[in-house]
Amino acid sequence: MTKSYLTEKGKGARTQCMKNTGIFIADDHSILREGIKAALSKKTGYTVVGESDNGVDALKSIASLKPDVIIMDITMPGLNGIAATRRIIEDTPDAKVIILSMHRDPMYAIDAFRAGALAYVLKESAAEDLLQAVEKVKAGSKYASPAVADELLNGVVDVIKRDKSGQDPYDLLSRREKEILKLVANGATSKKVADQLFISISTVKSHRNNIMKKLKVNDMASLVKIAIRKGIVAAD
Repeated sequence: MTKSYLTEKGKGARTQCMKNTGIFIADDHSILREGIKAALSKKTGYTVVGESDNGVDALKSIASLKPDVIIMDITMPGLNGIAATRRIIEDTPDAKVIILSMHRDPMYAIDAFRAGALAYVLKESAAEDLLQAVEKVKAGSKYASPAVADELLNGVVDVIKRDKSGQDPYDLLSRREKEILKLVANGATSKKVADQLFISISTVKSHRNNIMKKLKVNDMASLVKIAIRKGIVAAD
């Protein structure tokens, strides 16, 4: 479900939005969207130009509405917030995206920034935290909730220590390896993967071993965790 307020309110609303900062909200929880709109309404200069409850519809609306700031939930049906952000930035490199998340794990924040987001805000944070993030990204700056900032810094340092090139190990995976990662992370057995992709079981196992080596993990739980962060599979 997507709502475009510019369309609904007509030319007068469009003129007003041109003066204000146009904001698009993508979150699958209507209560949270209403809460964000209520917080924004208390501060002058903001206009919510549209909203969506899933990543796929959000991409379509964002492409046509071209909002100044996009507030994107990290976990949504259809397309994960990080994956959606990556797609948005590919089409519009200067788009300003704020990721909303329940995850304090710094790796989620690192993935969000790698995807092109400018801010990472915890859902548990106060409304003022989100408003501050909006002001920061409007100016082209980056922002992270104070509660996650220290952990984020430590996480960045850990990543740099593990991979001095600064490259995301996920980007080293081939198209076929990413395809197999998605299937495996969704619980598919080697036989099921082999049947679906029309390859041998031994080939699937070989790909799995290569995936684990490239991602520097040695157990299935870690593999699934990476897949969730990357938006390949949805979190439970």
